[in-house]
This record gives sequence, structure tokens and C-alpha cells, in this order.
Amino acid sequence: MNEYWDVYDKNRNPIGKTIKRGDPFGENEFYVCCEVWIVNSKNQMLVTQRHPDKKAGGQWEFTGGGVLTGETTLVAAAREVKEKLGICLNESEFELHDVYKHKNYFMDIYVVKKDFSEEEIILDKNEVVDWKWMSQKEIEHFIETEKMVRSVGIRYKMFGMNLLSN
Repeated sequence: MNEYWDVYDKNRNPIGKTIKRGDPFGENEFYVCCEVWIVNSKNQMLVTQRHPDKKAGGQWEFTGGGVLTGETTLVAAAREVKEKLGICLNESEFELHDVYKHKNYFMDIYVVKKDFSEEEIILDKNEVVDWKWMSQKEIEHFIETEKMVRSVGIRYKMFGMNLLSN
């Protein structure tokens, strides 16, 4: 299935154009994506392992993805969690934590504070092959040992270091 994204200018204003995922962007063209940081009552974050056939396959990340044409990042965040983890969340459970602008994209980073049992999580095995709850120290270790997707580690260091306490 092809994904289509709305295209924005450098100020995140829509320019009335869509692009198919994988097609090149023009100069000063951006897309919007989201990432969801799920934190449980034990002060751990839910991380997932990418399918080996995906870019950065086998590495760990937080759930997220591109915002499809016509979606808001909040709708996309809920959709990505449902698709990849099988968990239905209400939009009211998402809190916008920060916005990251990089190269040709804007990423809205959301935090959800909620506990999930192992039985509640049903992975899309085409996207995600494993998941776990991790402490701040474990996440930092995965970043240092390059088990975490590089860009995810960068965002975590920029915006997530104070989210969890050791």
C-alpha cells in the first residue's frame, strides 16, 4: 500500500501538494511525522524492535511514523500505536511533548502515560518483531551500543532525558 503525505513549507504551512512516500522532496519541502513515547507507572518507556527487512532493521525505537494526507499528527499517532502495537488509545491520552524539525520533516513527539500488559500488545509482525519496557539507563545503554535507531537516540537525548528519572 502506498502512503501519501501532505507537503509543507519551512514554516509548516501546507503548500497544497502531496507526495508518495519514497519520492524526492523539492527544496524547502517538508513532511510531518510523529513519535509516541509511552511511559508506564514504573517510569519505563515502551520500545519496539524494527522488522529486520526495514530500514534500520533489528534496531529499537519508539512507535511512530508518517502523517498521511489529511491526517493530524494526533490522529496519526493513535493510528500508528494501533497498527504497530494493537492498542487503541483515545486522543485525549496523548500529550504533545515537543516538536523536532530536521532536514525535510517536522516530528511531533507525544507522551502517553499508561500501563499495558503483555496480553494487550499485539504486534504487527511486518513492522515490529519485539517490544519491551525500558528504564532510562537501559535506553541510554541501547543508544550507546547502537542498538537504538540513531535518530531516535538523538531525539531522546534532546527531549527525553528529563522524562524519566533513574
